[in-house]
Amino acid sequence: MIELHDVGFSYGNADVLRGVSLVVRPGERVVLLGRNGSGKSTLSRLMNGSLLACSGEVVVDGITSAPETRGAIAAAVGYVRQDPRNQIVSPLVRDEVEFGPRNLGLPREEVRARAEGALAACGLEALRLRMTDELSGGQQQLLSLAGVLAMSPRYLVLDEVGSHLDEAARTAITGLVRGLVRGGTGVLEVAHGPEALFGASRAVVLEGGRIAWEGRPEDLLRSECALRASGLSDDPLTAPLVELVTRGGMLGESPDPAALADVLTVRDASREGVGRPERHRLSLERASVSYDDLVALDDVTFSCSGVTLLLGASGSGKTTAARVLAGVLAPDEGEASLDGAPVRAGEVGLSFQRPEDQLFADTVLEDLSFAPRMLGLGHREADARARDAAERLGVTEDLLDRSPFELSGGQMRRVALAGVLAAHPRACVLDEPSAGLDAPARRSLRELVSSLAREGVATLVVTHDAAEWLDVADDVVLLAGGRVVARVGAEEAARSPELFRAAGMEPPLLVRARAMAWGERNA
Repeated sequence: MIELHDVGFSYGNADVLRGVSLVVRPGERVVLLGRNGSGKSTLSRLMNGSLLACSGEVVVDGITSAPETRGAIAAAVGYVRQDPRNQIVSPLVRDEVEFGPRNLGLPREEVRARAEGALAACGLEALRLRMTDELSGGQQQLLSLAGVLAMSPRYLVLDEVGSHLDEAARTAITGLVRGLVRGGTGVLEVAHGPEALFGASRAVVLEGGRIAWEGRPEDLLRSECALRASGLSDDPLTAPLVELVTRGGMLGESPDPAALADVLTVRDASREGVGRPERHRLSLERASVSYDDLVALDDVTFSCSGVTLLLGASGSGKTTAARVLAGVLAPDEGEASLDGAPVRAGEVGLSFQRPEDQLFADTVLEDLSFAPRMLGLGHREADARARDAAERLGVTEDLLDRSPFELSGGQMRRVALAGVLAAHPRACVLDEPSAGLDAPARRSLRELVSSLAREGVATLVVTHDAAEWLDVADDVVLLAGGRVVARVGAEEAARSPELFRAAGMEPPLLVRARAMAWGERNA
């Protein structure tokens, strides 16, 4: 059993956790919810000994976490981080998964058997001889999980592991975790979405470094205060789930699209739109890109004017297309253009899949004002643009003088996005912009992207969170194997599971439920 007794933790003078007491028992799955900056990742790291409490104590199966017991705690509690690159240490996929068991001193045969089992469980068998830095972000996240599973921990702490995974991979991980729980593994899962509530033993809400609520998932959905504290009120899936449990329904082990369809309000195609002003146009024309013998893009053509979603399974070529469109990657063939002219580097705002890749300055304000200064603006105007972008992204005044690398993952994401907007680009490419953001921040981001479209900015959103973006998008491009397999209006995609399946993707829960509700309504 993992026990936290009145735990407190501070980074310097900043208190992050205060008086937290929590238990995770073998064979149960506890979901930890809370807004960005509430202390969830810090709590996760305390549980596996990566951090030591400043006050109180952490006890794992009778062993108190301390400098001399860190090894034993880490062996008992496997921890999968938000960013897999902070966890991957080996250049070869198979070596990465074997690294942990080898350090346990196990025989070579058992090390290999554990690694092969973990690779198979995470769907990575075919990639065992690939280099780890050649994998997509989603594949790297699965690799990190495989490396932890190969250690056979008694407990598992998952910190937003689904944020860079497509729907099919998330479903596979959910099934894998469910099997581990049935086998007696205790799991703490940090999450920002209501999907995590299905099959959970308990939900815990962290607010301001304290536990604000704890109880059954259905009771969380019945509590307005708990929903607000968790941030789930702003998630598109929450309202139908609340209606479901209000009518006496239960969440169960896994989502039931038919049950959701019964409580779902289907909107007509005359939904609120993003307007139709004169818009800039960002285009990809017959672009092909290969990495050695891997074809990432194969004769890809599409354009973006307004809000376009670029969807596809992990490794389908989405990030490569995003980089070509932003002018930071030259295609082997074809070209990217903005308003008919070839894209030049720096002309299109690019938000990277991981914000750490684009943050570099000593303070948040310096980072945000960098792009305006590079455009030749004076200090005062650059500072004004930076502060305006910060306000639009919810980056509060108290964060501006802090190092961007001291912030939570969600806060770093907002700072990175604000840095893009401070340059006032004619087009933006946002690669997984909602990953790691809490539901209120995701809602604000969708509203911001809609406002950019009303201003005429062409915005491409690369995302695994299709269901959240379909109501603000104009159209959808689906990639599979580096090729465009469909381009449709967002209204059609929102109720067409078959389009996702044609691209090798699992349709989002809301899309499946909408399709059923639409079919019943138009029968």
